[in-house]
Parts: sequence; C-alpha cells; structure tokens
Amino acid sequence: MFIKKIVNEIKSLSVGYFIVAAIAAAGLAVGAYRLYAGLGETTNLSKAFPWGIWISFDLSTVAFSGGAFTLAALVYVFHLHELHPAVRPTVLAGLIGYSSVLVILFMDLGRWDRFYHFLIYPNLNSALFEVSWCIALYSTILIYELSPVFLKNSRFSGVLPIIEKWTIPLVIAGVTLSTLHQSSLGTLFVIMSSRLHPLWYSMLLPVFFLILSLAAGLAMVTAGAVISYWVFKRTLPEHVMAELVWFIPWVLGVYLVLKLGELEITDELHLMFSSGMYSVLFLAELIIGVLIPIILFSFKKVRHNRVGVLVGAGFVLAGTVLNRFNVSWFAMRPVNGEVYSPHWMEVAILVGVVATAVLAYSLVAHYFPLFDETVVVTPAQEHIRKPRAVLSPEATGD
Repeated sequence: MFIKKIVNEIKSLSVGYFIVAAIAAAGLAVGAYRLYAGLGETTNLSKAFPWGIWISFDLSTVAFSGGAFTLAALVYVFHLHELHPAVRPTVLAGLIGYSSVLVILFMDLGRWDRFYHFLIYPNLNSALFEVSWCIALYSTILIYELSPVFLKNSRFSGVLPIIEKWTIPLVIAGVTLSTLHQSSLGTLFVIMSSRLHPLWYSMLLPVFFLILSLAAGLAMVTAGAVISYWVFKRTLPEHVMAELVWFIPWVLGVYLVLKLGELEITDELHLMFSSGMYSVLFLAELIIGVLIPIILFSFKKVRHNRVGVLVGAGFVLAGTVLNRFNVSWFAMRPVNGEVYSPHWMEVAILVGVVATAVLAYSLVAHYFPLFDETVVVTPAQEHIRKPRAVLSPEATGD
C-alpha cells in the first residue's frame, strides 16, 4: 500500500516537476565531478580571480533571502500582524536560499573536506568567520521557524505550543544574526580598494549591503506572492502586498541618498559619467534597481495591482543582482590583463542548484500547509482576471 501511494503521488505531479528534477540531477552530477577533480579542472578561477560567478550568485541569493529576517522583524518585533500570512512562504524561501548558498560555498572550497574547520579553528580576525557562524546559526533558526509547517498534520503536532512559545526570542536572535552577516558580506570588499572601482568601493559597503538586502527581501516576498497566485492558486491579500511594497521606495530612497552623498563627499561623483563601461554598469544599477522601483511604487495603483507589483519587484531584484555582480566581479580591475569568465561546469552546477531550490519549494508548497493563512483564488476569479479583485477570507471560507 505504501509503495502504491508513492506511485500515485508521483503520477499526480506535472511534467514540469520532472523537467526541473532532471536539470537538478544533471547539475548536481557535475558538482560531484567537481568535488572529485578539483577546482583547476572544473573552473576558470585563478589567483587573480579566486572567486567568480559562484560568489556573485551567493551574494545575490543572501540578499534575496533577506526577506525572511525583514518580514520577521516587521511581524514579531514591530507587531505588524497583518503581514503574518506572508511569514511561512517567506521563511521557506529564505531557508532554501541559504541552503543554496551553503551548497555553492561548499563547491567553492578548495579543501571541501575541511568545511567544518571554522567550527574548531576560529579565526576571530576574519569577516568570513563571522559570516560562516551567522549563516549557520540563522539557517538553524529558519528551520525552527518553519517546523510548524511540517509538524502541523503529523503525530508530533503536540510540540507546536512549545515551538510557538520560543518563536519570538529566536526570531529576534535570527534578525540580529541576519543583520550582522548581511552587512559583513560588504565588509569583505572593504579591503579591496586597489581592485574595486571607486564607484563601488566605500567604507560604507557594509551599510549599503544591508540596506539593499532589505529592499531585495521585500521585493522577493511580493514577487513570490504574485507567482504563487499563478502557480499554486494561493496568494497574499492585496492589502498585505501593497503594505509590503510601500516600504520599498523609502528603503531605496535612503540607499540612494547615502550612495550619492558618499560619492559627493569623496569627490567621485563625476566618475558616474566619465568611467566608460563602469559608468554604464553603475548607472544601469541605479536606474534599474533604485530609480524605477521608487517611481513605480510611489503610485497606489501599482501597489494594488499584481502585475505592477511583480514588475516593480522584478526591477528591484534585477538591480540587486547587478549590484552584487558589479561589486564582486564586473567592477574588479584586471590583474596583469587577466580577466575571468566562468567555465561551463561552473554554470552547470549553478543551474543545478537553482533547479533544486525551485523543486524543493514547489514540493513543500504542494504537500504541506505552507499557504494556510493566504487567500484562496478560485477558478472563477482566475477566469475573470481582475488583478485587484482578491477574494476576502470571509468569501473563501478561510
């Protein structure tokens, strides 16, 4: 009976699941070969470029995963309980994001068999020591926060009151840890003044990384809610999405003022228009990821429209990705004319990890009560296709 049940569950999955699973398996197979053959045979990394597309991806993913600590702070610390329906989907996205980061970091280690050494050989002078501990501890807290999703309909549901009792103290600890490592990732580049172009180099890099992660986290939450509306027929109430994106222009406004103000104080503002390709990358980053979202989300009609929310959030996320790639790769000056481009195996492993993340999120959403507090979208409502007509909980029976 058990085997028959598994077979029936597999048959119930759509073709898309199997396509994503195949991509994930292929990428992870390449990853296994990388661990066997070493970095030299499977990557284009070198002494001039000891990190590349993997680290750029990790920096972007950590920023996206910032939605978990941002939303947790808003709900549990600032008591904006109307945002609570977004917590579970966001925590799952954050946990999967951090798990993806850990997998890529594991691939990026030259001596991957010694990945645990930071636990027993602490280097208190290293920013990476603090980042490693914070990410490890925060990932554990995310598992704790998400545990009610897996335990609710199980034989262990009796422990849920105990878990809920300790949720707020651990969430506060998680917010602190996430704040520390979001900023510390910027600290890694403070010592690279000779390599990083002045448009990006700043002693305020830790602050810039933290602020941009707040905006990216909120954008990730709302973009995920819109995609959930189309894929899972469950979404956040319209007013919740509108309230979340309302914060984004303010956060990005602070970032813009600090960024341009720092360039003006250091007499480097003119470099925005006189640095060739670096100017193009910098202006693209600001226009795509900062100015356009500020303008879009300043309009109430955009904030209350699913397509508008998705477009605006997409600009924020694209600008964040460009920022992280600029800081860690594109804006790094070549050494002795040596440049970096990723090996096909680096790309294959990256695609495999992303596919695994998508598959994991989809399966959890399919089999567990991830969206219990979200709004049900009925087939009739979907057929009408009125983006602003979100059913109320009373109308759906939730």
